[in-house]
Amino acid sequence: MSEFSVTTGERELATPVPVRFVHNDRFGAAEAIASNDFSKLLAERPDILGSFAKNGDLCWTVQTWCRLRDLGVSGIEIATEPAEGRINLAKAKTLSRRGPDAGLFQVSIQADYPRVLWAQFHVQQNADQLCEDSALQYLWPQAGIVPRDESRDGVKRVGFLGKLDGNLAASADDWSRLLAARGLEFVARDPDRWHDFSDIDIAIGLRSFGTSRHSRKPANKLVNAWIAGVPFVGGNDSAFNQVGMAGFDHLVAHSSEEALSQIDRLRSDPALYDAMVEAGRQKARLFSIERLAAQWVAMIEGPIAARYREWEAHKPREKRRVMMLGGAQGAIDIAKSAGRMVLGRATEA
Repeated sequence: MSEFSVTTGERELATPVPVRFVHNDRFGAAEAIASNDFSKLLAERPDILGSFAKNGDLCWTVQTWCRLRDLGVSGIEIATEPAEGRINLAKAKTLSRRGPDAGLFQVSIQADYPRVLWAQFHVQQNADQLCEDSALQYLWPQAGIVPRDESRDGVKRVGFLGKLDGNLAASADDWSRLLAARGLEFVARDPDRWHDFSDIDIAIGLRSFGTSRHSRKPANKLVNAWIAGVPFVGGNDSAFNQVGMAGFDHLVAHSSEEALSQIDRLRSDPALYDAMVEAGRQKARLFSIERLAAQWVAMIEGPIAARYREWEAHKPREKRRVMMLGGAQGAIDIAKSAGRMVLGRATEA
């Protein structure tokens, strides 16, 4: 993936029709869209930074539009509704709520959600989810990352920077207790400080204990740590294995005992600690804003544009496809809803 570059003037996307990012108008969206410099806005408005940190729709749609705009890309739109004669990109959850529309070309940004069967194309953040008519696109790193303070000496504080529910094995209190027994402090940042690694010596990212691949999840906790210059101890996430090399640029643990052992290794071996930081620094270059923007442009102009041309050339077939898969999706959703109701009653009983 090459660096993204813009010469004088704008760089218009080479697509058959304009590209429209469809968003849910969450807090901070309007300000970001109206801004002249997205990064500057986030640096000046910690409340908006926190909103982008915890809201996936903002991260994938509004942020992508803002990043491409700031790099001089034209031929892109942003709105709260899709439109005909456009390549519409929206989060899978947004598409599911609106339902199928045979008159629209819609790209599903799947992220952590189930696949939208009737979408014409799928953007995946994890290679495990790749299928026909799909492409891999890495999520933007946490905006405004503050790296570890270079004056810090040794390992004193271990941190988790992300949403706790469903993303951290055991509780924050459990980690605090386990690490306190080793004379270490554990911190779990609030969303408005998920970017702040200044006083973190080791970052952890175990979503669960065991060998689950967490195939819908991105590699961002690892990538953010690389950018921040902080060694990372993660779980068995497939995304970590896809972008990194265990033992070289991060460490892996499958239990709390293994995690503590890896933390002990980093604490007792400064050479290993420094090697992990340097390896991460080299890897972080692959996830710069410019490189990720180049990946977006290549995906939109390449496989997404090609799929649009196919869709445009075969409208009757494509309409039947949407109607058939839309019906199948509805049946699946009804079955899931009924299952949740049954499980809920069983749990209450």
